[in-house]
Amino acid sequence: MNEILDIFKPQVHRSGDTVSVLYEYQSFSGSCTYQEHTMKGINKPISQRFFILTDCEMGDVIEYIHKTSPLSSEDFQKVNLTIREHSLRTLNKELKTEGI
Repeated sequence: MNEILDIFKPQVHRSGDTVSVLYEYQSFSGSCTYQEHTMKGINKPISQRFFILTDCEMGDVIEYIHKTSPLSSEDFQKVNLTIREHSLRTLNKELKTEGI
């Protein structure tokens, strides 16, 4: 299913501490939005950055997947998890490319 998500050519956009992964293909689109947070250790000077998924609007993308390969009601949990994992992987790859 990752191959289907790859055809949407996901792009990462940042606005302050909000990062969105946008999916677009033909007339279908969707997005997963993350909020960036930093946690500083009490006894350590090192801080750790992490992202929390705050919004996921992927109805059009799921519709496209369903048109391409019909989904049963049991498939939706797998689709949901696959979308979340794909968007986070895309985000992490972009952050590594930026050197952040």
